[in-house]
Amino acid sequence: MGENMNLKYWVAVLASLVLLPQSLLAAEPFFDFQPPEGKADIPAAFQAWHSGFEKNKDYGESWFFLAKTDQGGVLFAMLSITNLGLRTFDTTCDIQFYPLKGDPLVYHKELKREDIKASTTQMDVKIGGARAWGGGMAYHFTLDEPEMKVSLDIDNVLPPYRFGDGSVKFYADKSAEWTLGLNVPKGRSKGQITAGGKTYDLAGYGYSDHGWTTVKLPSVIQKWYTLRIYDKKFGIVLHDLYLAKKFGSKQIRLGVFGVDNQIAGGMRDFQYTPTKWRKHKAGYQIPTAFDVSFKAGDYAVTGTVAEVKFLDAVEVLAQVTFPVRIVIQAFYSNPYMYRYLGRYDLDVTDKAGQKEHISGVGLVEANFF
Repeated sequence: MGENMNLKYWVAVLASLVLLPQSLLAAEPFFDFQPPEGKADIPAAFQAWHSGFEKNKDYGESWFFLAKTDQGGVLFAMLSITNLGLRTFDTTCDIQFYPLKGDPLVYHKELKREDIKASTTQMDVKIGGARAWGGGMAYHFTLDEPEMKVSLDIDNVLPPYRFGDGSVKFYADKSAEWTLGLNVPKGRSKGQITAGGKTYDLAGYGYSDHGWTTVKLPSVIQKWYTLRIYDKKFGIVLHDLYLAKKFGSKQIRLGVFGVDNQIAGGMRDFQYTPTKWRKHKAGYQIPTAFDVSFKAGDYAVTGTVAEVKFLDAVEVLAQVTFPVRIVIQAFYSNPYMYRYLGRYDLDVTDKAGQKEHISGVGLVEANFF
């Protein structure tokens, strides 16, 4: 969301939500991934830019990259395109790098549609000095700007994965959708990031996903918890979304469990249950520990995850002008992203009953809308 957000549009949306009776909001249907099964394949057209949503005021699309480095650093990088501003196809590039020691490196830049050079048939998106591209078993992100330079290459260990057509549809007429495809559930990363006179190596484990939405996420999602674990042998990705009250506060879960370089199974019925919390100044209760339990293919996994190092609390609306931010926070949404490193202790049991204990440090995100 950029500084040029249309205030009149937001006020109209807020007013309609405030005045609409809760009895009407409670009955809204949604339609989960169809078909429900997952598969290790994502078409190039799904990964590409979806430019056909130019007239949809609620459209947003992003290409997300993550690297957990062997040196203990963590990189988040994302390119986004949105229609929530005064113009169509406003763009942003956001990067945060958290070194093992020292202050994070942060980059944020907002651009216009004329800065977009993107393919609509495959993943190749250029926005200003940033580029995200790839397909199959390799994905890349680069940034070349005076204040920061990034070169990130991720080779898949686990293949791309999505459930059904990658889309969850909302409302009786299925007029709005949220999508997600895991381009890299688990990969090996390499590259560098340079800013402020410092250079860090990005060799480690990597992750990447992509999706678009034609609905404002705060109107359909309350909170969204993620877990990413990269053991030498195993890979785990969990996304646990809690829908808004008007959708019955139901959950949408999607996860992937990998063994070596194969996906053992996709999960829709896992448990990723918070057991401890800490209250943040923004008013949110941040989950700091989870119980984890799921079955995938021939494996059963149980255990815990607990915070060991808090990385950041990201105020999503920090770039929005003050008057607009006050209106949105008062009546509609105060979105925050919380990130931390979490120690995992898990037991992995195969179909023969052989149990293997794994432990280490994974990545946890708790997003509130």
